[in-house]
Amino acid sequence: AVVLFMSCKKNSYFVTERISSDGSAQIKIGYFSAYTVLPSTILYINDKPVSNAFVGPIGFPGGGFNTLGSSNGDYLWVTPGSAKIQGFTPVPATGNLMTKLFEFTDNFEVNKFYTFYVTDTAANTKGFTVPDDRAAPDSGFARLKFVNAMPNVQAIDLYRGANNGVATIIQSNVQYKGYSASFDVPLPSDSFFVRIAGMAATTPPIVRRAFAANLTNKRIYTLVARGYNGSTATTLAPQLSIVINQ
Repeated sequence: AVVLFMSCKKNSYFVTERISSDGSAQIKIGYFSAYTVLPSTILYINDKPVSNAFVGPIGFPGGGFNTLGSSNGDYLWVTPGSAKIQGFTPVPATGNLMTKLFEFTDNFEVNKFYTFYVTDTAANTKGFTVPDDRAAPDSGFARLKFVNAMPNVQAIDLYRGANNGVATIIQSNVQYKGYSASFDVPLPSDSFFVRIAGMAATTPPIVRRAFAANLTNKRIYTLVARGYNGSTATTLAPQLSIVINQ
């Protein structure tokens, strides 16, 4: 009985006691705007700074895998309703603002969780909202959804498998600035592969990445395709990243 009890504890996770966010909306910023030289950015929500200067790619606050930042599932609390989201570059060595990188406005409902994704570059920068799942999967699984934040690929397919030759499609035709339904993957997970929507399974993938060492039991994540198909520049090349939701 003792052995069984200890085994169960290993397959569980705990959420720390915190001040209740009831009555707020909760937002995470998926900052995947790709530049050759990544700009230092200060994030503002409703005209108030909510971050120190940081660079992408990052899920803020909270981070993720194959991103910068930490590895937790934190969110920012905001007043429900319309929210203005801005990013500015600061004057070096000061707190003064120099250039506005982006500005978007969207609506967020009370007691719900969202990630607001920022993608593309300069005047073409785009923003879009994805609602986040908070229902944990069964033990032995992680729960994911798949987001297309690749500006030069209109729609993509997601494959999963031990290698490219045996990977099978698990999400199809995910549009740019769109997202899939949530799905569960057994742990440890296989590799993920991304192809242009409708291409044959024998086509070389746009990008491939494994997260077997990162995904853990009963946690909730978003898998994000980012960067530019065909680019080989370090900061612009296609990538797969994980945003941690819970």
